[in-house]
Amino acid sequence: MPRRQWMALVLSGLAAGCAARPERYGFDSATSACRRNPAACARMAGEEAVLPGTQAMRVAASIGTAGDAALRVLRAEERDAIEEALEACADDARSTVLLALLNGRNPTPEECRAAVAVDAQGRPITLAMKLGTEMHKVALPCAHEWLNQFRPGGFRLEPRYRYNPDSGRWEPMRNEDVRTLLRQGRGSELKGSLAPDVVIHTGSELQVLAIYDFKFPCVTPTRPSSWPRYPKGHPHEGQQQDAMYQRALKPKQAPLQITPRLGVLP
Repeated sequence: MPRRQWMALVLSGLAAGCAARPERYGFDSATSACRRNPAACARMAGEEAVLPGTQAMRVAASIGTAGDAALRVLRAEERDAIEEALEACADDARSTVLLALLNGRNPTPEECRAAVAVDAQGRPITLAMKLGTEMHKVALPCAHEWLNQFRPGGFRLEPRYRYNPDSGRWEPMRNEDVRTLLRQGRGSELKGSLAPDVVIHTGSELQVLAIYDFKFPCVTPTRPSSWPRYPKGHPHEGQQQDAMYQRALKPKQAPLQITPRLGVLP
């Protein structure tokens, strides 16, 4: 059996064992069973006798801790394990949110464009925007549980990088500094910063190995979509999002999208 097919089988079994249940936001933040005992999920991925005659990968054990040399490179089997897990989180997020908000059905294009609320500035929030926000709320905690087993100390979710003119490079901000700026009404100071969904790094956030962004199209995705471009008036106006990630953070592999039902896309 091909290795990627084996990984899909193992992770689908893990996802079934970590099924979503109603919790926060009126629905689960995903993999609730794994939250209670995430080590068990990682151990399953490392069992040598999962399939007869197959040498199973010891995914979590092969990566080690932040100080290990294994964190300095992203081996093919580690990359595939991470991507399989992120795919499972994206699929589960879409299913969970649609079940909670739309009784499990897919919205129509007309529904996606319809406004369902307004933000603090009185701007309309469409159903597409709402679903995307809620799906991120499910996918990110799921990703944290998996990555904390696969690559402890070698990842960060939604890090914010800001250009430092003194050093001439993009540097990660501390979460508490970001919260302080927002609390003080100084969010404009974050304008032009970059905040990918998932960054895999060497143990130093300045040494980025891979970048992944969850993308949640409102209608059922049937084909890959291009990375979005920054809108008019933005500091990176006209630039494609992945190109900015690549230019600023210089990951070892090109940034990738994680889309429900379609998986990992360039």
